[in-house]
Amino acid sequence: MRAIIYPVLIKYLIIIIKNGIILLTGDEMNKKGFTLVELLATLVILAIVMGIVLASGIFNLENAKGKTEDVFIDSIKDAMKIYLDSDAKKLSYNEEVCSIDKTHKLGVKIYKANDITFDDVINSTYKPMTVSDLVNPNNEDVTCDVSAKVSVYRDEDYVYYYKIEKDDFDCLKSSGVISNLPEGCLN
Repeated sequence: MRAIIYPVLIKYLIIIIKNGIILLTGDEMNKKGFTLVELLATLVILAIVMGIVLASGIFNLENAKGKTEDVFIDSIKDAMKIYLDSDAKKLSYNEEVCSIDKTHKLGVKIYKANDITFDDVINSTYKPMTVSDLVNPNNEDVTCDVSAKVSVYRDEDYVYYYKIEKDDFDCLKSSGVISNLPEGCLN
């Protein structure tokens, strides 16, 4: 839409400016300035251009804020991958929660361990994050809650999964879950 509006607005601004210059230099008229209509038309066009630019800037700012939270969530996912690779095997998995179909086997059972907190993830073997890393750049006024509950799962093939409710962190503006569980097991 902007690609259509900008050339049209620029075309009219050029016409107004050229007409003003002709009026200033023309011998047939003895004017030394622009008419009130020309000035008002220029101001209206400039106001429209400014409105489009401001609206675009505000949209881009909101879009960037959303992306910073996505990057923050990705860092939480990375920390969970490191935890699962290093410490998840130490947990006891006793509660069957669902089964999934894999390419090599149908009905692979998934088991749940006792819940841990994100503080356990931070203090795990490889320390994938620190408490100071748990600051959402999109919501810096609120500190993330390290006591957020983390559910850890393992299937029969010893593939590990996790699920964290976003609301438990208290620092994320979006809601839902952060998880790598298969769709059929997210309940």
